[in-house]
Amino acid sequence: MISVKLVTLALCLGLVAGSPAATKAARSLGHDDQKGNRIVGGYDAVQGQFPYQVSMRRLPNFHFCGGSIISSRWVLSAAHCTIGMEPAGLNVYVGSVRLETGGVYHRTMRIVNHPLYDAATIENDISLAQTVAPIVFNEYTQPIPLGSSYVLSGNGAVISGWGRSNTMDDGPAQVPDNLQYLTVDILTMEECRAERNGSNNIFDSVMCVSSPAGQGACSGDSGGPLVFDGMVHGIASFVRVPCATDVSDVYERVYSHLSWITVITL
Repeated sequence: MISVKLVTLALCLGLVAGSPAATKAARSLGHDDQKGNRIVGGYDAVQGQFPYQVSMRRLPNFHFCGGSIISSRWVLSAAHCTIGMEPAGLNVYVGSVRLETGGVYHRTMRIVNHPLYDAATIENDISLAQTVAPIVFNEYTQPIPLGSSYVLSGNGAVISGWGRSNTMDDGPAQVPDNLQYLTVDILTMEECRAERNGSNNIFDSVMCVSSPAGQGACSGDSGGPLVFDGMVHGIASFVRVPCATDVSDVYERVYSHLSWITVITL
């Protein structure tokens, strides 16, 4: 199913525990020792740059995935992040580029995973979380429109997240708390399938993004947004291993699920 030359995994899978300094930082940020928190080769976001970005938190306060605000009560994320979770065990954190300070926590009352999500193939890797109270919008907290067209390919898309900042074969996980972002290119499906040697988990409902070697999403970025032309078109799903090679990362395609999202969020 997956190329023997490249192992892929869901982006929120645990990381190898870091150095004492990294472990201390992870604990101070409310992380598991097994989580990282930056995109590899990314850049520090400034406050208000990504007002739709969400940190998904397990109780008591562990960042484990990303998400996107799409309305005052709904957050978009990945099913492999939220499958098996109860709403009482999930908070969403909005309004800050720092994991540790400046944001607002919202309790959730409902988690809806796509009914056809397949953990074996990671097909239909999309979920929605509904907050108990409305999210208050301001200059640092805003919803993002859903992708309204099928993007064949494109240059200049942007990904963001708190996934680990070094590759999985590059020593202990590094865990600074500033949100990271990176510009990537969206490949055609033909390019993606050719690059991945015919892997049969590259469905029409996903999109592949390419970045130079040394840059890319990594463990901890799952559920986070891929934005193109001011709309969220992708949800971080699974990644090349080790991270940040010259093989593309895979994002669930939002456009393929517009009808389902509409039905759930009405």
